[in-house]
Amino acid sequence: MKTTTIQTRIDTNLKKSAESILSSIGLDITSAIRLFLTQCVVQRRLPFQAVAPEEPNEETIAAMQEAEDIASGKIKPKTYDSFYDAIKDLEE
Repeated sequence: MKTTTIQTRIDTNLKKSAESILSSIGLDITSAIRLFLTQCVVQRRLPFQAVAPEEPNEETIAAMQEAEDIASGKIKPKTYDSFYDAIKDLEE
């Protein structure tokens, strides 16, 4: 069987994350790419549904900003005297 080389540049963090996940299931990057390409040929399509990630809505964006502000010390987190007070605040 004649072989060929494929070279690609990817983000270092993406590679490290993928390697970690793949190694946990017994694959390396090369084997995973070979598996992907084989499945493309067998299925005559991408072997998964390609979808764009959902864009966060305004409420989620505001919550993420609040979390960042709390983490950076810009604002103080809410505190409660009891679990019931926290639940009550959520219901309002």
